[in-house]
Amino acid sequence: MPAHENHTTDIPFVSAPVEVDVLVKQVYESSDSATKNRMLNLLFAKAYDTAPAQVKTSLLEQLMRSVGILGLVTVAGGVFAKIRLRGGWPDITVLPDDLKEIQTSDVMALAAYVQQVSAHTLFDVAHSLANNPTLAGSGAVSVLMGILLHRVPDRRRVSRS
Repeated sequence: MPAHENHTTDIPFVSAPVEVDVLVKQVYESSDSATKNRMLNLLFAKAYDTAPAQVKTSLLEQLMRSVGILGLVTVAGGVFAKIRLRGGWPDITVLPDDLKEIQTSDVMALAAYVQQVSAHTLFDVAHSLANNPTLAGSGAVSVLMGILLHRVPDRRRVSRS
């Protein structure tokens, strides 16, 4: 057969595009809790990775607020504790220069720690990301919000008494 001829297969062609966000949510729902947590960490890291510097600093500040100084010392080799200790208490200011020292894996570690101490913080951070116009088309943020909306109970239903 000449090299320029098209080859056909017996595999049926799927005419509809596969929606990755739907697939990710399905995998998430069918996974064990450790895998679910890791997926959330990866989604936060991906959202961080694609965000502009101003959004990155805001994301880190929000995540860091929910962690005490001892927790920050234990996460990611203490990179977040250094930032936290530099500023006045309770203010946290992540500077653009700080972003040079922070790796995506550090953000994953911080998100993992925050999951343990404050699930609502993750929801709040994801909500802030979703409302940011620069991330409007981010698949990671979209999937993250979809997952967290099902995971974190509606605060209006939580009794404050």
